[in-house]
Amino acid sequence: MRSSRSLRPSRPASVVVRTLGWLGIGLMALTVAPASALALEAREFRLDNGLKVIVARESKAPVVITQMWYRVGSAHEKPGKTGLSHMLEHMMFQGTETLPPEAFSKLVAREGGEDNASTTNDYTMYYIKLAADRVELALKLEADRMRGLKLQEGEFKSENLVVREERRMRTDSDPNQRMLERYRALAYGDHPYGRPVIGAMDDVAGLKLEDLKGWYQTFYAPNNATLVVVGDVDPEKVEGLVRKYFSPLTAQPTAPPLPFPEPPRREKPDRLEMRDPAAKLPIWMAGYAVPSLSMPDAGEDALALDVLAVVLGNGSTSRLNQRLIRDLGVAVSVSAVYSGFSASWELFSLSAMPKPGADLQEMEKAIFAEVERLIREPVSARELEKARNGLIAEHVYAQDSIDRIAWIIGRMDINDLDWRKMVDDYPQRVRAVTSEALQRVATQYLRPERLTVGILKP
Repeated sequence: MRSSRSLRPSRPASVVVRTLGWLGIGLMALTVAPASALALEAREFRLDNGLKVIVARESKAPVVITQMWYRVGSAHEKPGKTGLSHMLEHMMFQGTETLPPEAFSKLVAREGGEDNASTTNDYTMYYIKLAADRVELALKLEADRMRGLKLQEGEFKSENLVVREERRMRTDSDPNQRMLERYRALAYGDHPYGRPVIGAMDDVAGLKLEDLKGWYQTFYAPNNATLVVVGDVDPEKVEGLVRKYFSPLTAQPTAPPLPFPEPPRREKPDRLEMRDPAAKLPIWMAGYAVPSLSMPDAGEDALALDVLAVVLGNGSTSRLNQRLIRDLGVAVSVSAVYSGFSASWELFSLSAMPKPGADLQEMEKAIFAEVERLIREPVSARELEKARNGLIAEHVYAQDSIDRIAWIIGRMDINDLDWRKMVDDYPQRVRAVTSEALQRVATQYLRPERLTVGILKP
């Protein structure tokens, strides 16, 4: 996951989130904690206008975070209009009928808080973090901009320039990001996940204020959102405040669920090789098309893939690390990453950076040999137990952050996953993953026809 920051210090930093599995950052392994560890007192309800609300008490510190999750992201966009969701994210800080431009974040900062937002393929999320006794301010501000945003030409032109400069700095001037953009487009084919979250430069430059008004009117409505509140608060009192500020807002007709295409059918792996004079080091990446938790009947496969990624390439004792770095000495870094929270299928990602002077073909051959070994031989009981214990331990650490707890709840709910059931059952389900299950999903999904390989060379 990568953050793209706005260049204008007077507005909150904008976060564009992409699934950068090849960079070695996993979400699944970091963001699901067992209920016994979280011990959340939670209240869940829905307003008459359709807004879903989840309030959880976490009293370790006198702080609270609100997260407003809208069911719209870059996947909802069309070719030629990419970047709409991210552009609107910027504009959500640029004034309402009651607040002038940029006053939103100044009010939060004046109370000692912080605010930010993120745009992904599947959702756009806004958060405010404050002292717990200031929760009413956060709710009032979010309700105000949910239906009262004032989209004006001057602010739009200014923020559009900011987004274009953001793209220049974060993508166009970075050979790794240029490579990743092309790689994902190849791996996903006609799937909307293959389009850049920040948008293509020409598309962003061509956006009009009317485009944003239509996007806002369609997707920014209470019946297309989930509000998550976590912190040292009384859930009953928070419910009263939510009803006070959000009940007057009207529901809107929303777009139907997206019909995601199936993974591309390949006779052999797709390959992309890119040479870039700005690249300082070569990078090798590969991804297999695999299911996510959101896909029907894929839950147990997703859990097995989660454990499989740990065994294969997560940490210094993983198979890829041991073989490529310690035994063969052909790589300086290597990883396997799987994130199972997407609304559609995802990539089981492998990545490696070769040691200076090492042969890329030799390194690639060694990586795929380890993948084949997973298909050919069962994972040992010791390896399996270590991977399962590591995942469960990391889940427990989620209790230390109200930000993380809120993210867990919102990320699952936004894809219509039962967050309570997942949180309650996750440790037991991980412990139930067997060596046979790992071998089965490796055989089923880590296949050449599901594979895309990308190589960036200086």
